[in-house]
Amino acid sequence: MRELTSVEMQNVSGAGLFDFIGSVAVGSVTGITSFGLKWAMSGGSTGGIAGAGIISAGVGLVVGAVVGLVDGALYGAVNGWDSTAGWFNQIVENQFDATAPVIKA
Repeated sequence: MRELTSVEMQNVSGAGLFDFIGSVAVGSVTGITSFGLKWAMSGGSTGGIAGAGIISAGVGLVVGAVVGLVDGALYGAVNGWDSTAGWFNQIVENQFDATAPVIKA
């Protein structure tokens, strides 16, 4: 029996299943993080009287996290592991750098 090339390995039935599952999972977590934080910050910046900024930030966090979950899962499913891992790394590196500006979508 001969050894398969890397191209042939990608075309074997089920070979990309774990790649797909991993990219959807990482995309979902990245989407929750990035969308939830972004929507919470934009909701909290509206301000208002009697703590309305806090309420809108909380609503923005929840709604943004739900939207981010769906969008991140779709992003991972469509773009695959390499693009999703790059997006994840960009979000995490920005969160670790306290002097970095907020990433714009």
